[in-house]
Amino acid sequence: MRHLLRHILTLSVLCLPLAAPVVAQERLDYELTPFAAYRMGGDFEDDDTGEEFDLDDSSAFGLILNISAKPQGQWEILYAQQSTEVDTAGTFVATESIDLDVQYFQLGGTYLYDGDRVVPFIALTLGVTHFDPQFADLDSENYFSASFGGGIKMNMTERIGVRLEGRVYSTFLESDSRIFCSSSFGAGECLIQASGTTFNQWEARAGLVFLF
Repeated sequence: MRHLLRHILTLSVLCLPLAAPVVAQERLDYELTPFAAYRMGGDFEDDDTGEEFDLDDSSAFGLILNISAKPQGQWEILYAQQSTEVDTAGTFVATESIDLDVQYFQLGGTYLYDGDRVVPFIALTLGVTHFDPQFADLDSENYFSASFGGGIKMNMTERIGVRLEGRVYSTFLESDSRIFCSSSFGAGECLIQASGTTFNQWEARAGLVFLF
């Protein structure tokens, strides 16, 4: 029995160098990152009056899914939401501001630079911006948008990390866009008449990365 145990121990020691590379090469193809953020900027300009309708800076939150595509590349699926207020600038809406939810649904890619514990990255996505006014019967709006960001990922353990990032969103309004309209206020009145403008916001965010 003693000899058998000795042989098993010897065989285990000899197999360790063979097993180590298998563990080291384990591939984790997915990253799920819930994040909290602070979002700034965002305004609409009315073509008829020249008035600006500014959004209040506020907190935001979201979720990112990254899928490995190549050694230093990832697909990225992004959802982000902000609940804020927009000034009404004395339009047909009786209040000075209305609640507004701004949501981004984006798909794109991430490029990872060389790094061990700390990995710099840049990201580019395309998708849709959804404006959802929380007032009476004002209509929600959808527009094409893009985002660009960069930051670092810090690997705390093999399966948990931290993601710190700054990102800019650009939403492209259509020509002669009528935004936040309602038939409840007269003959189809709209809050804003905009044309060929870009709606820009900036965001600083931090998230916890789960790798699997």
